[in-house]
Amino acid sequence: MKPFLYATIILYALSFITVVVHNISGSKALEKASKAFLVLGLLVHTAGLIQRISSTGHAPMASMYETLVFYSWTAVLVSVIVIFRYSERATELFTVPVSVLAILFALANEKPGGPLTLILRTRWFETHVTASFAAYAFFTLAFSGAMLYLINYSRGKQEPELKKFQEIAARCVMWGFFFFSASMFAGAVWAYLAWGTYWLWEPKIIWSFIVWFYYAGAMHAYFVKEWRGRGLTVATVIGFFVVLFTYLGVSMLMKSSHSF
Repeated sequence: MKPFLYATIILYALSFITVVVHNISGSKALEKASKAFLVLGLLVHTAGLIQRISSTGHAPMASMYETLVFYSWTAVLVSVIVIFRYSERATELFTVPVSVLAILFALANEKPGGPLTLILRTRWFETHVTASFAAYAFFTLAFSGAMLYLINYSRGKQEPELKKFQEIAARCVMWGFFFFSASMFAGAVWAYLAWGTYWLWEPKIIWSFIVWFYYAGAMHAYFVKEWRGRGLTVATVIGFFVVLFTYLGVSMLMKSSHSF
């Protein structure tokens, strides 16, 4: 999978550079080029995942190396959907660098693939992880929308421009919460099949509930007009780092059944 990942990094980097210049200059040619680089990068990224699946015989979700690559793929996928659905070319200024960093971190923690352990051989595990990373991708996009709101707010932009990015953050928080809820449900069923209980008092599960409650509050707050604004977007940015700690920090620093 490594050659695919190196090619993916190059294509994502070219996409990022050209979209930055496009946002500065307004060049239509660069806008098209950046879109082409990003889509081509996503296709190469997909090919790398398919190669990994073919070589291991299971979905790429069994190690930090695999999940980081998969997370990066989901983050770019939702970015591409936003580009083609809404013609929005600013959110990728954050999502693409995050995706590239995830791949670089994955390469630094590369681990040979192999068969799944018995405890992971269930569709509930794959459903749990897939829904989790779909949620993480939307939370990343919400982070991007919130950051763009704060940047434009600091530059004195008017309400219509700010509202656009706030709407992106709000919708992504809603979809992220939906997928994270599905992940929690699938994880509970998997835990029951694996350990005979729906709940374990361990750091990963506790922090997952912290993430769930955090974004439950954020989702409702976005629908209360009086609460919208700079404070809520700052909370959305903080939420992204809570997610990162839950995903990587807990797995690396604390003993857990989810440790890699």
